[in-house]
Amino acid sequence: MAFYSGQVSVGTVATVIDGTLVGAAGGNPYKMHINNNDNTTDVFIGGSAVTTTTGYRLEKLEAMNLMVSPTDRLYAVSSKEGHILSWLTEPV
Repeated sequence: MAFYSGQVSVGTVATVIDGTLVGAAGGNPYKMHINNNDNTTDVFIGGSAVTTTTGYRLEKLEAMNLMVSPTDRLYAVSSKEGHILSWLTEPV
């Protein structure tokens, strides 16, 4: 079982959080752990059209865990540029 991790810089345009396991993992869902590294600003999670008014709010320094299909992509957007998120994926 391989773990993948990294960081992504998010701005005011929806940005893919992680594409490492898209189309991989043998078609199986995987666990994704996302951490908002910013200590001043919330970030918003959703699909490719996510905005700061429609996304799921991940508050400053908050983390979340999700099960994701390898055919789906998760996006994030912020009210500022250079917003850093950390992520870790684990096949299940």
